[in-house]
Amino acid sequence: MKRTSNSPSLTKLRKTLAHGKVSAVTTLRACLDQIHANNQDLHVFITVGEDEAVRQAEELDAARARGAVAAPLWGVPVAIKDLIDVRGLRTTAASRVLRDEPVATADAECVARLRAAGAIVIGKTNLHEFAYGGSGAISAYGAARNPLARERICGGSSSGSAAAVAAGMCFGALGTDTAGSVRLPAACCGVVGFKPTWGAVPVSGVIPLAWSYDHVGPLARSVEDAGVLFAVLAGEKPKWTAVQGLRCGVARTFFCEELAPEVEAGFEAALEAARRLGWKLQDVEFEMNPDRRASNAESWAYHKKWVEERGDLYDPGTLPRIVNGKKVGVEDYIEARRELELLRERHRHGVPGVDVVLTPTSPILPPTLEAIVGPDARGLELKMLRNTRPFNVFGWPTVTIPCGRMVGVQVAAAWGKDWLVLSAARQLEKSLRSLA
Repeated sequence: MKRTSNSPSLTKLRKTLAHGKVSAVTTLRACLDQIHANNQDLHVFITVGEDEAVRQAEELDAARARGAVAAPLWGVPVAIKDLIDVRGLRTTAASRVLRDEPVATADAECVARLRAAGAIVIGKTNLHEFAYGGSGAISAYGAARNPLARERICGGSSSGSAAAVAAGMCFGALGTDTAGSVRLPAACCGVVGFKPTWGAVPVSGVIPLAWSYDHVGPLARSVEDAGVLFAVLAGEKPKWTAVQGLRCGVARTFFCEELAPEVEAGFEAALEAARRLGWKLQDVEFEMNPDRRASNAESWAYHKKWVEERGDLYDPGTLPRIVNGKKVGVEDYIEARRELELLRERHRHGVPGVDVVLTPTSPILPPTLEAIVGPDARGLELKMLRNTRPFNVFGWPTVTIPCGRMVGVQVAAAWGKDWLVLSAARQLEKSLRSLA
C-alpha cells in the first residue's frame, strides 16, 4: 500500500493539475487503484462513486484543454464522511437504519463548496454509526482498520475519512466533530485534522449528532493542505499569518494526566519544537464543563422517530446511548443550553495572556480492534476523547498534527482565530519535522 509520505500533498498536486503537468483522470485513477487494492481489508469506503468521479475528471481535463482557469481544488480527489449528503449517493451514517433510504438529491453545502472549487468527490467514507462513538468500531459496514497498524482502530467517529487520507485513497476528506471526531482519528492515523470555530463551516445537509456542538472540518496530509480545504469550506481566501514569539499556553492539568509513554514523549517533542521557534511557554488551566445534557437531548430529539419505527436496526452498542437522551427534560435542556452559552461567552477571547494553547490530542494510543469491543470499550472511547471535547464546548478552532506514530498534539486558540491556529500549527509542524 502506498504510504502518505510518498504521495504528493494536496498543495503540490493542485499546482501540477493547474499547469496541466498531470491530468485529473490520471490523478483520480491513482486514488481509485489504492481503493480497489485495499478497501476490502481496511473498510474505509462505504460507497465509491467511481463512474461520476471519472466523468467529472474527464470534464475538468477537457475544460483545462480549452484554457479554462483552474479553481482552487481543480481535479483534487476528496472523500466525504457518510454522514454528509452527496447528490446521487445514499447517506447511510454506517447504519442499517438508513440502508433503504433514497439517494441524496442535493449536496450538503460544504460538499457544494468543494465541488464549486473543482474538487472531485470520490466516495463516502466509513464512520462510527451515526457518529455516536470515538472508536469507529461500530459500523454496519465493518470497522475501519488503521492503515498504520491494521490491528488497531482508526479512532472515531470520522474513522474512514482519516484512513482514506493516510492510505493515499484521496488527497483530503471531510469529517464531522462533535467531541473530537475529526481530530482523534487524524491523530490515530498520522494525519492533520482541523475543527474550525463553531459555525464557521455550514452543517446543512449533515446528519446531526448534537447541533450545539457539531462542526464540519477537513482532514489532510499537512496543515497547509487543511488550510486550503478550510478556505474553500468557509468561503474565504487563505489568511496565513506570520507568527513570531507566540505566547503559548501548555495545558498540563487534566490534559496531561495518565498519558501513555508514547504520548508523553510526543508531547514533550512538540514542546521542544515550540521552544525552538521562540514561543514563550507557560502553564494554563481551563474551566471544565462535563455536562452532556444538551448533547444527549439533541441526539434523542433527532433520532426519536427512527428509534420508534426502526429501533431494532440500530447496533446494540449505539441504541442505549441515544435513548439516554430521553431522560433530559425540557427545563434541564434549556438550563444546559443557557449554561453552554454563558461558558462560551466567558471563554470567547481565549486564555488571558496567551495566543495559542497546546495539549496532547489523545492521552492514549489507538486501542486494538479486539480491545475496543470488550467490556472496557466505552471507557476507552471516553478516555480517547477526553482532551478533544473541551474545545467543542468552547467552540474554539483546534487542529491536531502528528508528533509521533499515532500520536497528535492539538493547537487551539480563541473563537474566530482559525487562521492563527492554522498558521501556528503549520510552523510547529515544520519544527517537529526538523527534529525527526
